[in-house]
Order: sequence, then structure tokens, then C-alpha cells
Amino acid sequence: MTCQRRIVSCLLVGISLGLLFTPALGREVSDIKPANPNLCPKGREILKYFQSIYGKRMLSGYNVYVHTPDDYEQTGMLAAIWGRDVQWLPPVDEVIAHVKAHGYLLTLHWHWFFGGDSAWKSKRKTPVNVARVVTPGTPEHATAMKEMAAAADILEKLQEAGIVVLWRPLHEIDGGWFWWTDLDRPENTAELWRMMFRFFTEERKLNNLIWVYSAGVGDLKKKPVELRKRFYPGAEYVDISGIDLYGVNPAEDEEPYWTFFRAMAEVSPGKMLALGECDELPNPQKLAAGRLPIWLYGLPWWGTPSARRPVEQAIATMRHPFVVTLDELPAFGDEDPPPVVGILSPMDDGSAWFPEGSVTVEGYAVDRRGKVVRLEFWANDQLVGQLANPPRQFRWQWTDAPSGCYDLRAVAIDDAGQRFRSNRIHVNVGVVDAARGRPVTASGGENPSAAVDGNYYTSWRAPTEAEEAWIMIDLGQVHSIHQVNLIWGWKIHAEHFAIETAKEAPSQAASWHRVYEGKNLPWEVWKATHRARFAPTEARYVRIHFFRRAARQTWGGYDLAAVEIPIPPSKGAE
Repeated sequence: MTCQRRIVSCLLVGISLGLLFTPALGREVSDIKPANPNLCPKGREILKYFQSIYGKRMLSGYNVYVHTPDDYEQTGMLAAIWGRDVQWLPPVDEVIAHVKAHGYLLTLHWHWFFGGDSAWKSKRKTPVNVARVVTPGTPEHATAMKEMAAAADILEKLQEAGIVVLWRPLHEIDGGWFWWTDLDRPENTAELWRMMFRFFTEERKLNNLIWVYSAGVGDLKKKPVELRKRFYPGAEYVDISGIDLYGVNPAEDEEPYWTFFRAMAEVSPGKMLALGECDELPNPQKLAAGRLPIWLYGLPWWGTPSARRPVEQAIATMRHPFVVTLDELPAFGDEDPPPVVGILSPMDDGSAWFPEGSVTVEGYAVDRRGKVVRLEFWANDQLVGQLANPPRQFRWQWTDAPSGCYDLRAVAIDDAGQRFRSNRIHVNVGVVDAARGRPVTASGGENPSAAVDGNYYTSWRAPTEAEEAWIMIDLGQVHSIHQVNLIWGWKIHAEHFAIETAKEAPSQAASWHRVYEGKNLPWEVWKATHRARFAPTEARYVRIHFFRRAARQTWGGYDLAAVEIPIPPSKGAE
């Protein structure tokens, strides 16, 4: 979908929903009365905004861990809500800086390692008696208060920085797998919520928290609504309710969404309902058509690409006009968030090859309070073009691009001088890929041909046990080459590798010559890119030899998405 079509479609969806929307169970919510009567003005403004869009559109989100590839790099769209975990939170000053540098709404949950032991019952050395935790005077109660105080210290720093938090404690509260779920007497778990609420709001004066209740997915026959109600602390302690919903096929399923939506509407009547965690956002086309309940927001647990969240599906949801992304979020309070910019075309999927030399870039740039006054385009950290006072949906032509391989980004600058850098696109100009579709052999592993299929979302995976591995491409004929690009998949890439070439007789050791060696390469979570340049050499066979994995990521084998060998078009592979 082009940028222009996205905005027009958004208007059409809004009009159609205004005409066709009829209230359904759970969509009618009470007037905003914050659970904490002293909730800060910015928090009240956020709640009011939530109520204004509830049942009309769905806010996008994602949970952020090092195990999740960055959605933005794949979809070009930034989520409105980002989720993090108090248990594994980076230094709070880094979190504050990140929130302010992006302007998203922050939600926090807490895999609470009570007493230094695991949050999961199955992994704990000692079980937790929740009744004793909520009973003053017990050692368990003292431990809980000490650990809640440490969490409050973090939340207090966020409050001092003016950051409102969608606070989602005791998540999956009725699931049974975390220590805080008392299946024998759910009222103890409900009291634990109230105990935390009173401590945070009354004693610690944390007035920056919007309290989000989160149930756990599960069979409603085994855990019926009446049982789930016993975990609920009461409407006066909750601002938003919802559930963590897994195992639903977002492309096809409809009834599971309705089943759990209705159940949570009974558990927490009058509350806006959200998906605190999910595999993927519900199908936005079905949401717009009224075939699915409209949750306030959804936070996929998995980044993209992943088995549970394929790239094509993530793009379809994040770019759909029914879904609210960061660029559409209002500025709340007195904040002046930075501009938002994203490149939507070309895609960063291995298809951005422009042998004729002209590159067309399309995307969006918006400032949520002021105005974007300049849009800059950077290739390999060199300024190559700019647009003054760009429209929200921009189109820029790079007509004089020198032949080469680039990391292309856009940078938006607003009228306050704030800058924001876009997603990266691997762009190859005035060259073709001599390795594309050529025969491949490897030392072992799965699907070596994926390294030359032109798709960054497939990959060759070397055996887990192999610290040393290699992959070889037969170019079909001798070419003069001077560069090899390696684009890696998720987490596991080489810290030390060498490139070797041969003109003939690849089975003979004497045929091979080392033309490049890379050492001490820094670890990157996703799409690590190594562009190895060397003196021009004649080669038909190219072998990349890997010696050591970066950051000791030895739990899996090398994950190589692409081997690219750029050469002039006139010398392209047949």
C-alpha cells in the first residue's frame, strides 16, 4: 500500500466505522475515573484518548526483548506502545532516554523473581505461599515489601522524568504458572494486587501509573469466568483490563477472540479491554469489518520475522489504516516528541537492487506537535539528498547514485531541531548480484541455497555444534570481483571469517587464495551486515570460511541470510 493510499484508507475506515459501528458486549466503557484518584494530568489525558478511540481503531504495540528482531526495520512502522519487563530492565536512565528519543507509550510488566527465585512455579526451588505474602508480620510479606520498594524506585524515576507507565503487574494473573497465582484461594492473589496498589499509590505516591489487569489464556471450561472473577481485585483498582492471548491464528480465527473478549467483559465490566501479549495483532481487515472484537491495543510477544509472526503478516497489520502506529499518536501533556519517519519502499528484504542506477524512495515523515522542516537522505553515513518542508507522504528520487552497496536511511528534522533516523534499507545501485541463484555447497546445516535466493528472511543455518563452518558459491563462470556482502539473520553471526576464491578445481587446496579476513566483529542482534572489500580478483568459486561466533552465541549455528557478490550489470551472471 502506498503512503497516500494508507491515509485515504484510514479516512474511509473512520467514516465507515462511524456509520456502521454498533455497541457490543464489552465496548461500552465507564466514564474515565482513574483507579488512582491522584493520577497525573498526563495520565488522565492518555486515558481520555484511549476512551476516544476504543471500539473504533486498535493501537499497535510490541514487547521489546533482545530475542525480538526490530519490527520497525522490517515494516517501516513504529508501534504506539512498547512493552518492557522490570525484571530485565536496562538501567532506568537508558529507558528514559529511549522513551524520550522515540515518544512511544511505555508499558511495563514484571516477571517477579520473588526472593531471588524464579517467577515460574515449575522453576522455583521453594514454592511461595501467597496467603503469607499478603499477611503483615510474616517473612514473606517483608520480602514482598522490600522487592516492591525496589520496583517503586524504578517507577519513581520514570515519574520524575514525566513518563506515564501502563503498569501491568502480576500478568497472566489467573494462569497458574507464576507463583502469584493462588489457584486454591484466588482471593489471596487479588489481595496481593490491592496490597501493591495501596503501597504504590498511597505510600510511594506513584501517580504516573495506569493500572492494567491481565488474565492468562486457558480453557474457559477448566477456568470458567466465575473462577477468573475471584482473581479480579475490583473495578476501583483497575484502569484497563485484558488478557494475554496465544495460540490463535490471526489470519483465520474469529471465535476465540470473541470468546475471550466476552469472558473478560464479564470479569471486568465497564473496562476497556486490551491484549497485553499475543502472537500477532488480530486481522485488521476483520476488525474493520466488525468480524472481530476491537481490543484497545495488542502487543505481539514475537518480533518479525519469526515463525509466529511472518514478515508479510506483520507488514499487513502495521501498515493497515485500522491500526494506530506511533506517527498517529497525539503528543500528551507538555511533551514535544521527536518527529517520526519511515521508509516504506523499497523494502529491506533483499529486493532493493537497481542496476539502472536510479532509486525511488517512498515513506512518511510527521511531527506530532510541530512540523517536519527538512528530510535528509543518508547512504553509508554520507548525505546524498534532502527535501525541504516535505509532505507527510514523501517520494524522493536518487538519480545520481554512484554504483555501490549502501545502507540507506532518511532523517527527519522538526522545527525544534529534533532529529529522528529511519529504518535501514540495504540498497544496491548500478550492480547485479553474481551469486543470486547459483549452486551452493556448505560444510553442513540446513538450506544452504537460501543464502543466495535474494530473500533476507530465509537463511542457511549451520550445525549448532560447528564453531568452524563454510559455504561455497559456484558463479558459473569466471568474474572479476572485489566485494562480498554478508547479511545475517537473527543473533548468530561470525566474529571471525575469511573469504577465499578459486578460478578452477575447487576440490584442490592449491586452487584457493585468501582475499579477505575479518576479525573481532561486534555482535548485532539482527541483520548484521559485513561488506568485505578487497583488491579485484578473478574467481569462479567463492568460499566464506567462518571460524568463531560473535558474543559466544553457541546455542545455535551460524544464521546467514544472504551472500551477495555485486558486479557491473554487463558482467552479470547468465
